[in-house]
Amino acid sequence: MKRYPAELKNKVVAALYELDNSEPAKAGAIAKIAKDHGINANVVYQWNSERKARVINSSESINKIKAVVDTAAMNEHELGSWLRANGVLAEDLEEWRNTLESAFDNKRAANRAHQVELDKERKARLRIEAELRRKEKALAEAAALLVLQKKVQEIWGEEGDV
Repeated sequence: MKRYPAELKNKVVAALYELDNSEPAKAGAIAKIAKDHGINANVVYQWNSERKARVINSSESINKIKAVVDTAAMNEHELGSWLRANGVLAEDLEEWRNTLESAFDNKRAANRAHQVELDKERKARLRIEAELRRKEKALAEAAALLVLQKKVQEIWGEEGDV
């Protein structure tokens, strides 16, 4: 199968989205997009199918999250009515809830690990800043001593001058 550049595929997929958002599509619209871009029509139909599958999967996920949120505060009787009305099995809803909770737990664990890393970097930065302040003070003291030493030499001269 011929490989097409990602840029070309993105252009074609964008044209397919525009086709969805326009007036009712005319017969052969996808074939025309394929011809305009110099691509086999079957490839464009495949890309269109993949695009629609992604949209369906994301809307299914959103509906599952909405179902979990909507049913979270329901009592057993209300939940049973909701399940029957929406044609959802209790096991499926529980699986969606567990998946959602584990996703949040994974996110919390990642956030905690990130926070620990940030704390380490913050402590290292504070240590380096403290060391820098100490060195700046030492440098200022050394510069002051050199200035004083020059003034002493100007006032009293060299040891051998007397």
